[in-house]
Amino acid sequence: MKKSNWGYKGLADWARGDTAYLSAVFSWNMDDVYQKAIWYKSMGYKVIAGGPAVMMNREYLSGVAEIGENYEDAIRKHNPNATYTSRGCLRKCEFCVVPKIEGDLVELAEWPVRPIICDNNLLACSKKHFDSVVDKLDGVRGVDFNQGLDARLMTKYHVDRLMELDLSVLRLAWDHTKMEKQFMRAFEMIVNAGFPAKKIRVYVLIGWRDNPEDALYRLETVKNLGAYPNPMRFQPLGSKRKNEYVGENWTDRELKRYARYWSRLSYLEHVPFSEYDQSKFRRS
Repeated sequence: MKKSNWGYKGLADWARGDTAYLSAVFSWNMDDVYQKAIWYKSMGYKVIAGGPAVMMNREYLSGVAEIGENYEDAIRKHNPNATYTSRGCLRKCEFCVVPKIEGDLVELAEWPVRPIICDNNLLACSKKHFDSVVDKLDGVRGVDFNQGLDARLMTKYHVDRLMELDLSVLRLAWDHTKMEKQFMRAFEMIVNAGFPAKKIRVYVLIGWRDNPEDALYRLETVKNLGAYPNPMRFQPLGSKRKNEYVGENWTDRELKRYARYWSRLSYLEHVPFSEYDQSKFRRS
């Protein structure tokens, strides 16, 4: 049996018996998925493909692979420490693929207990489910709610229970300025509960219905709070090339400058963003 190729940059493939499996996260993985599917078929394998990218591009693999929505434990092939406790989301964010491929929020009755939780919106789940998740994670080292926790839904009860866990990091998101009040409220609850700001990571969406000034305000605010922003460059659903899209208020150069500086803040924090010249920091 061929060994698994653990997930690398959103693509994982493995074989079991006479069947090969492919799982792709990003739509720009699809060319590689197609080529791998062709290779596996030439070796005599039945090929089943899935993952968010495949679900958004089913026709791309027509005649090459079957589409499998829930095969094996695909997430573990991307990261052996990752798991889901729920699927779907109650939000319908235009920039997010989850509503398109997973639909409404569904709580899973059983799930493998692992430290990296990839739920799309854990805080939208019932109190019973949330408590069950926290209880099962008690004693697990380095817990990381990797997709972030919805600041709009966070309550003191959530925070108090989360503080019972061995959290390696705590992630929030700030997608647009109109969320500032809800974001700040959640951030303050977390810090007031004793969790260090320097261990808070904030996903900051840039390049989607904003402009450089708006994005800079959010990024600088997160920095001034003592936390670390994680700039997330907007990618249209179904994009075949990463970072190809440039919003009307941006240039490609400026988007790259923002992404490179703010994603390496721990290395560049001694350099004010206004003075950052990416040509002088190519190692960054």
